[in-house]
Amino acid sequence: MISLSMQNGQIIDPQRSLPCFGEFDVLVCGGGMAGFGAAVAVAREGCKTMLVERESCLGGLATVGLVNIPLDFAAGISKEMLARLDEVNGHWHRNSDPEKHKLILDRMVVEAGVTLLLVSHAVDAIVENGAVRGVVIENKSGRQAILAKRVIDCTGDADIAFFAGCECLSGRPSDGKHQACSLEFRLGGVDWDAYQNSDLKKNDPTWIKLIEKAVAEGDLPYPIDNHLNWVTHVPGRPQHCGKDEISMCFAHSRNCQPLSAKDLTRMYLEGRTQADILSKFIKKCVPGYENSYLIDTGTLLGVRESRRVLGEYVLKTIDFARAQTFEDTVCLTGHHYDLHNPDGPGNIKWAEIQIDGKTCYVSTHGKTGSWAPPGGFDVITDGFGRGGDAFQRKTLPSSIPYRSLVPQSMDNLLVAGRCLSSEFMAQAGCRLVLTCLNMGQAAGTAAALSLKQQIAPRKVDRKDLQIKLLQAGCELGQSYFGIPGIDVEKVVKG
Repeated sequence: MISLSMQNGQIIDPQRSLPCFGEFDVLVCGGGMAGFGAAVAVAREGCKTMLVERESCLGGLATVGLVNIPLDFAAGISKEMLARLDEVNGHWHRNSDPEKHKLILDRMVVEAGVTLLLVSHAVDAIVENGAVRGVVIENKSGRQAILAKRVIDCTGDADIAFFAGCECLSGRPSDGKHQACSLEFRLGGVDWDAYQNSDLKKNDPTWIKLIEKAVAEGDLPYPIDNHLNWVTHVPGRPQHCGKDEISMCFAHSRNCQPLSAKDLTRMYLEGRTQADILSKFIKKCVPGYENSYLIDTGTLLGVRESRRVLGEYVLKTIDFARAQTFEDTVCLTGHHYDLHNPDGPGNIKWAEIQIDGKTCYVSTHGKTGSWAPPGGFDVITDGFGRGGDAFQRKTLPSSIPYRSLVPQSMDNLLVAGRCLSSEFMAQAGCRLVLTCLNMGQAAGTAAALSLKQQIAPRKVDRKDLQIKLLQAGCELGQSYFGIPGIDVEKVVKG
């Protein structure tokens, strides 16, 4: 209880003492895919590890967000996770069963010896002499402190870094706008075979023409999006009998403020309304979906970008386009620019970049996306400014350096996931499910190394870190362009 006391229109919260939940070697905040990877990695290195998550389960968007599409490099812990899902018929062609996924994550964290605390929000950082010493959490038991020698921020929103006073980047540089947010939904009663064999699937696979027609004829009140983003086939369900279950990315909220509770509320309400509208439109207009029904919507909103920490290195948009390699690469992504338009329907798969004094509209994969740059898709260039017949599709994956996980001005703290240190458009290509998990494994391994060597995380030798990651089966680029100064074959063979 606090006594009501107001000053300048604000409630005064008096100083109070907090019980300490415990002291740990490493505290991971955020139990999405990045936090899962970080916690398992550091616990397997013998560190006393705690993982705090605000939801009632692990996995974040991959589970309660219904983004059941674990894409990107499966190596190390991520490869093991998919194999465990395979064992329970919870994974098929990079589509996953969200419920079975929760269970597998539970098991892997418990087996690693992690202390897990769910339904707990991290609400502040504890800092001493320029170093994070712990966090303050709030849950059903009240407000408590957790102390740790190292903290890994996997909150997605860089909450711990922000609370600690780290400088953060946020939104599009030109106007501060964020990517569109999505509330995913599931449909049951789908005849998947009929849909796969339909003329719509063959001739208009992303439903662009269908959506235009539906808006014109009143089957859709407005273009919620101008194309179907993705649809996944949930494994382990009845098949080939008109009872398939699918997950879908279609609903979108624009002009988002994902760091505002008020606007998050607006987007949850809008997302559920959109799911209702879209499920009825799909049932009426899409072959194979005539008997479909809405099962549920995600309980976690798909926020694609909010805060990004300012790190030792800011991953640049041009780095991503050119597949720039780094001495301290700790994971890869095979993704492309993937910006869900902040302003209106469509996705943007190109970036405006100055190359040799010229404004170029750069794509890694060519004339793709549903929102063209000024001048149309014909002005698209590659990362070196080559357009037309000279355009060269990016064939190598893009690299993420360890320095992008290390905040510039705060010790004992690492970040992983979509809050990595990067430019706005570079981040748009570095946020897939397994990309985040792989960043988490790298951060967890680095935290453990720093403790064993009794040095700050920023002082960890990149070769020591890369050797550990290689021994754990991670992909750092050895299959594509090698790792400077490391005999990979010798390391892997031991």
